[in-house]
Amino acid sequence: MSFVRRRVFSASLITSVLLTSAPALVLAQAQAFPNKPIRIIVPYPAGGATDVAARLLAPRLQEELKQNVIVENKPGASGNLGMQSLMQSPADGHTLAMSLTGMLSVNPVTYTKAGFTAADFVPVARVSLAPLVLVVPAASPWKTVGDLVAAGKAAGKDGLPYGSAGAGGLSHLASELLNANANGNYTHVPYKGGAATATAVLGGEATTAFNTIETVLPLIRAKRLRALAVSTRERSPALPDVPTALEAGIKNYEALGWFGLMAPAGTPQAIIGQLSSEITKAMATPAIRERALQEGATPVGSTPAQFERFVRDEIAKWTRIIADAGIKLE
Repeated sequence: MSFVRRRVFSASLITSVLLTSAPALVLAQAQAFPNKPIRIIVPYPAGGATDVAARLLAPRLQEELKQNVIVENKPGASGNLGMQSLMQSPADGHTLAMSLTGMLSVNPVTYTKAGFTAADFVPVARVSLAPLVLVVPAASPWKTVGDLVAAGKAAGKDGLPYGSAGAGGLSHLASELLNANANGNYTHVPYKGGAATATAVLGGEATTAFNTIETVLPLIRAKRLRALAVSTRERSPALPDVPTALEAGIKNYEALGWFGLMAPAGTPQAIIGQLSSEITKAMATPAIRERALQEGATPVGSTPAQFERFVRDEIAKWTRIIADAGIKLE
């Protein structure tokens, strides 16, 4: 055999070995996962509902995966900075983000420079569902949604200030949806997260706000805030005496809050499947279920495919609502 033929034969043999071993190599990498600490990015400040969801899951996930699970708050630009950080992270399953309704189904539509789209991520698993709660200070004269709507109409254009956890987020859109359906008049005042929004309502800076149930439930139970309605089609088990917005007379109203873990696009499916299985298992444990329900959330879990379909439906829904409201942010 000539030198040239030997070189060609050797190259072909090496290529053949690499091709046949590639699936085994991918499998070996997946089986080795995780081989370092896992980081869960929370795109909002500490103390809000997104942070609570991440910190509720992290200890159990750490126990199951036998690796440290670190929660890192990375707030800014209504959550966009945190999601940009995830997008720029290695697609190896060791960096995730606790996403929520606004991150994927709202921000890329409302912000002209969000810096990412849903296609930049792969859904891992839903973690929990939770209604938003429309709250006013406990000393407020408004006892019902009807009272609040009437006050908004009486205030005229650019009247009562309402707070949100950030411009373009779900709490903002939930309020705009109420305003549109009730023909009220309110002025939007964005804050940096749900905890800051609750503080603003307590202090009278904001007249009212839709906030996540996990954030305001302790304040409602302490009778510092009054709950007027929840945003879902069914009442919350944590607030069984509080009507839904539909029951309060707001037609066709629903704004569902959800939390779920996302990974960078390109993360191996074997790793996504492993993470999804462990997350779903964790959310089904009695201790986490009880704690989540105490916080006002419903633990769910899901397969990646189920979560992907859910996110796709949410994007379609909120894209229509945002277009109708004409909301665009820089």
